[in-house]
Amino acid sequence: MSATLTAPQLTNFHRILTQVRDAGLLAKKPSFYMIRLAVLSVVAVGFWVLGGFIASLSSQNQLWMIAAFVLVGGLGIVSAQYGFIAHEASHRQIFHNNKLNDWTGLFLANLFAGLSYGFWLRKHNKHHQRPNQIGQDPDIAIRVLSFTTESKESKKGIERWLSDRQGYFFPLLLLFTGFDLLLDSFAGLGRKDRKLSIRLLEFSLMMIRQLAPYVVFAIMFGPFWAVALWFTMMMTFGFFMGAAFAPNHKGMPLVAEDSKLDFFSRQVLTSRNVKGSWLKDNLMGGLNYQVEHHLFPSMARPNLKKTHDLVVKFCEENNITLVEMGLAKSYMAIMQHLNKVGLSNNADPFVCPMVAELRPRN
Repeated sequence: MSATLTAPQLTNFHRILTQVRDAGLLAKKPSFYMIRLAVLSVVAVGFWVLGGFIASLSSQNQLWMIAAFVLVGGLGIVSAQYGFIAHEASHRQIFHNNKLNDWTGLFLANLFAGLSYGFWLRKHNKHHQRPNQIGQDPDIAIRVLSFTTESKESKKGIERWLSDRQGYFFPLLLLFTGFDLLLDSFAGLGRKDRKLSIRLLEFSLMMIRQLAPYVVFAIMFGPFWAVALWFTMMMTFGFFMGAAFAPNHKGMPLVAEDSKLDFFSRQVLTSRNVKGSWLKDNLMGGLNYQVEHHLFPSMARPNLKKTHDLVVKFCEENNITLVEMGLAKSYMAIMQHLNKVGLSNNADPFVCPMVAELRPRN
């Protein structure tokens, strides 16, 4: 009597991976990033030249300082765009060579965005491994915001007061994202799990990035205005960074700490796509295609949109929920969830029903 061999059943991820690979969507696109970096650099230089012109005019009429604040807001947006490319380098999206990706990410993050690449790499990798999982994802363990009532109850003082009202304050809190990341960056440089020489290099590049703009602002407009302009640039930078990352998972189902999920379900159920457009695709660094980014984190940004069409069709054919909504609606969903936690007295962690079904049982 002969035994019958059966082929192993393919998982959802392997099925969609086959489609994406066959479509050639895993190919790197270094030229896209080189062109983008060149354009950003030209824009940044243009802003600084324009700043010098505005400085000459503001010495004659203080009303020109309004234009100076608009200008540094633009510099903050450019810094955020450098940060997005550093994020993509950390995912090995740009080059085939991992070391080249890391060095590119390190210089872009530290020298052009003013944040520690090492801190970001460690934190963000943990997020991708366990998105929205309680006790595992650092992106839901934030100083001020609380995503579960347990987290809210553990906070004291001003942090607790803000957590109770977090849904209402959320848009305002985004302005301080840059300062929060900067503090975490300095703290991360104190860790001894990386070479001292690399940490010193990161620190030096970060200090150049943070101090140089202030010095130039002080020369152009004086030390008092320089402080205000530096803070404006940091707040604009933080707002655009936070505004791009926030809609991706916040307000989406949380995964209980003891839950077990397959890779495809974990990434799709906890991620939210934002309906794209040319402007959103560029300002959000491609992060509006969050489901696709989490399924294929090393995929180059230009391929995300095409992959999105394949993933949407796959989910529809297999009756899998994929959440996608407009940008404004996604922020409303975030604020509603944050208020649900902040104003509640129960311990409901807003766990996805499917996730609850897959929780291990004794």
